[in-house]
Amino acid sequence: MTAAFFWRALFRESRGARGRLTFFVACLSVGVAAVVAVAGLSASLDEGIRGEARQLLAADLAIDGNRPLPPGLDLARIGLAGAVRTDVRETVTIVAAPGQPAQPGPSQLAELKVIDGEYPFYGDLKLNPQRPLRELLRPDTAVAASDLLAHLHLRTGDTLRIGGQPFRIAGVVLSEPDRISISMTLGPRIFLSGEGFARTGLETRGSRISHRTLIKLPAGAAASIRTVRDIQARLRQALPETVYRIQTFRDAQPALRENISRIERFLGLVALLSLFVGGIGVAQSVRAWLAGRLDAIAVLKCLGMRPREIFPLYLGQTALLGLAGSVVGILAGAAVQLILPSLFPDLIPAELIRPWQPGALLRGLGLGVGVALLFSLPPLSTVLRVPPARVLRREAEPLPNHRWTTALTLVVLAAGVWTMASVQAHSWDLGARFTGGVALAAALLAGAAVLVSGGVRRIQPGVSSHVRSLWLRHGLASLARPGASAMSAIVALGLGVLVVVAMSLVERRLTAELSAELPTSAPTAFLIDIQPAQWPGVEALLKKAGALHIDSVPVVMGRLAAIDGKSVEEMAKAEEAEMEKNQKGEDEGSRERSRRGGFGGPRQRGPGGRRRWALSREQRLTYMRELPKDNVVVAGALWSDPDHAEVSVEQEFAENLGIALGSTLRFDVQGVPVDLKVTSLRTVDWKTFGINFFLVVEPGVLDTAPQQRLAAVLLPKGGEQRVQDLLAASYPNVTVLRIREILEKIVKVMDRIGLGIRFLGGFTVLAGIAILAGAVSAGSARRGREVALLKTLGMTRRGVAGAFAVEYALIGFVAAAIGAGGGYALAWGVITRGFELPWEIQPWPLVIALLAGVALTVVAGLAASLRALERRPIEVLRAE
Repeated sequence: MTAAFFWRALFRESRGARGRLTFFVACLSVGVAAVVAVAGLSASLDEGIRGEARQLLAADLAIDGNRPLPPGLDLARIGLAGAVRTDVRETVTIVAAPGQPAQPGPSQLAELKVIDGEYPFYGDLKLNPQRPLRELLRPDTAVAASDLLAHLHLRTGDTLRIGGQPFRIAGVVLSEPDRISISMTLGPRIFLSGEGFARTGLETRGSRISHRTLIKLPAGAAASIRTVRDIQARLRQALPETVYRIQTFRDAQPALRENISRIERFLGLVALLSLFVGGIGVAQSVRAWLAGRLDAIAVLKCLGMRPREIFPLYLGQTALLGLAGSVVGILAGAAVQLILPSLFPDLIPAELIRPWQPGALLRGLGLGVGVALLFSLPPLSTVLRVPPARVLRREAEPLPNHRWTTALTLVVLAAGVWTMASVQAHSWDLGARFTGGVALAAALLAGAAVLVSGGVRRIQPGVSSHVRSLWLRHGLASLARPGASAMSAIVALGLGVLVVVAMSLVERRLTAELSAELPTSAPTAFLIDIQPAQWPGVEALLKKAGALHIDSVPVVMGRLAAIDGKSVEEMAKAEEAEMEKNQKGEDEGSRERSRRGGFGGPRQRGPGGRRRWALSREQRLTYMRELPKDNVVVAGALWSDPDHAEVSVEQEFAENLGIALGSTLRFDVQGVPVDLKVTSLRTVDWKTFGINFFLVVEPGVLDTAPQQRLAAVLLPKGGEQRVQDLLAASYPNVTVLRIREILEKIVKVMDRIGLGIRFLGGFTVLAGIAILAGAVSAGSARRGREVALLKTLGMTRRGVAGAFAVEYALIGFVAAAIGAGGGYALAWGVITRGFELPWEIQPWPLVIALLAGVALTVVAGLAASLRALERRPIEVLRAE
């Protein structure tokens, strides 16, 4: 067979079926649009962050740590001769407007940023007035965010009290280059100079201050990425890895990019599910199309064409249709990327969105064509089994599939789904789990649909005799019809409803848990950075303000130095090396794909990442004679070894670090080594919001160590602001963290994520609707005969449309009910097993799912039936 003949036959075979195959394109394009939208948005954000790398870091290099750089560090020997350095300190504190003699002014939690030097080296710091920051900052001035001034009813030139000291507001900060608007913050920004911060007295031993050193390299060195990497490597050798983290402008905003990558992986799988649902519609469309081409296939075989020549003919047409559907989906996905920033301006920065992402577009194209070919293989196998005798005998049906052929087709289909899911998730393991979950859900939905159809078939005769409505009897008969093509639409639509309902239930339950009133015994605020000498006065102030319960413990800062004699620094390096070894290939592929605008990003923080975090973080220790009620010892005994200084460790924290009973932990407490023996492991109920620690030391060991106090306070309803104002006036170094405000910010972030999940779940529902419309269109000939018969029997067009509407409503109701049932089951498992929360029945998602399912299927079904409804009975009867 020549290429010219192949293309002529390909074009000839497509004639007469183009209208029906429109649903092929529709089913595929919905899923491709979802895939392209997710991949494109993720790639745009990652590309935008990388493209503005120096601006987002505000420097070429940044060194972060909980302490300043060692004074003896010679930066010139590391290759930083000629570099410019700026030291930045950040902390959280309470600031206040001036008050009256007997009345403190209003206060607000704010994030301080202390600048010693030029800032920023790169990017724009937008201020009002637009002058260099160092010109506005003096020992007695501050630059504050506009929302802080609005909250405290202040203006430029007014006085703001920070750490109890007055500062004149010299300007307003509008935006910072290294502060992302979509990131979660504890409060508005305030800039201070180093001299101004010294006036506040907020920097004391044990204060929670993060240090960052910004470095701008000389022009030649900054232009060479290799030079920057070499300097980063030398800094890592010169500084302890457990204390400092060195970033280059190539690593700007690593936490944000990692979070974007994680969300993209999850949402990408949700989008892929809609594409697989569209694949069901592809298989249905191809099956209906081939059912009308059996005679033509038999003629081709009689003319001498072999099955291996006919099969590529129809496979090629499927590939072209897959290409067309993918192109339509790509265009729709690009349009979605342009629309979303205007719909969610606080979630997606419009200036970073670039719909032209070659990697994302190619991924959508590849997955779309792949799904089209993969899901069309089962119906295309019919081509191989059409007997030539059908030319003489129309009743000669294709031979049944051999069981080995069926098994091989299923294996190829499963392998293809697994491969695509693994590509989308960047993980073979996650791809396998996703494939198994989708297969199980589809099998359960299909089984439920068959059971419903069989049950209706059994009760339908009895019900019909008692039901007067012809429309309802017709709908029940259609639902009970054996081999009804609507069954695939029920499964597909049910999958979409399952995703939307399950995600909605989980998000609603978690949001309700965070938004609900705190337990009656839970504190409403935490007070941190209390100096020991201040505690009696602070406690008296709280009692005078009507505090219902006050709990306070000492806090000692220390860094874990060794576990059972093995250096923590060595353990951290070994952990990092193991992670790099296991994921080197994946990271290289991700970086290359990200460079091209495709998928990828930083690796996930798995158990190894959590272990390294636990090793490197500065630990907060406390000491007490008796444990709080929400702590339960599960191994060992509390304060049971009089010969050793003891420590009790939270069980999960111990597992992450590989700590067991009898382990010896060495801590560096302000330069003094302290050895502690693990004599008990305990569980902690963190949901009580009480004061709890990973590490509790027995009394008498750390009593004389430098320390601060932490207090948890239960205040009368609405009393938090009053206490915060009083503390800001009398103890300005004390920071008040109001639990309700923090939980509300977390809820807001969860609402944003939930909105994205439900939006993508909607694509899966749309794919199911397209499949239903395709099923109706595929049976247009049968539907036309049905309309003709009903009209001949005296029914009007309106009556026939009503009968069809009831049929589609029943299909939508069954699909929504089955999908919602599966969604409730999945949500129950996630909530009770995954999050360990009590299950609460939420009826509204079920009601909404049923109403929406019925409405959408009725609209889609009637729209696809318009052509059949318009046909006159005489036309059908003549054709017969």
